[in-house]
Amino acid sequence: MAVTKTKVIQQMKDLDVYKPEFDPTIDRYVEMTKEYSKLYTQYKKNGFQCEVETDRGVKKAPIVGVLETLRRDILSLENALGLTPAGLLKLQENAFKKVKNAKKDSLV
Repeated sequence: MAVTKTKVIQQMKDLDVYKPEFDPTIDRYVEMTKEYSKLYTQYKKNGFQCEVETDRGVKKAPIVGVLETLRRDILSLENALGLTPAGLLKLQENAFKKVKNAKKDSLV
């Protein structure tokens, strides 16, 4: 599933956290997820090679480090946009508070 700006904005609207001021961050998030997807596909094509031989021995493959960094940065942007529970809680204090049942309250 490809991440698009339209889908991200809709997710944020569904969570009631979207504001136009988020657009530059959304653009960055979409670009980073596309880059991650492209690199992950390449990593998968190469048989998930995690290590490479060098003159000094075996080291972590450069693509693994890039994927780890992108994954961390993507998660950071998801938090900033309120697309994770922790990020949503930062944007909306009441995001996970239970709503009292009005019908139940009227019976008491």
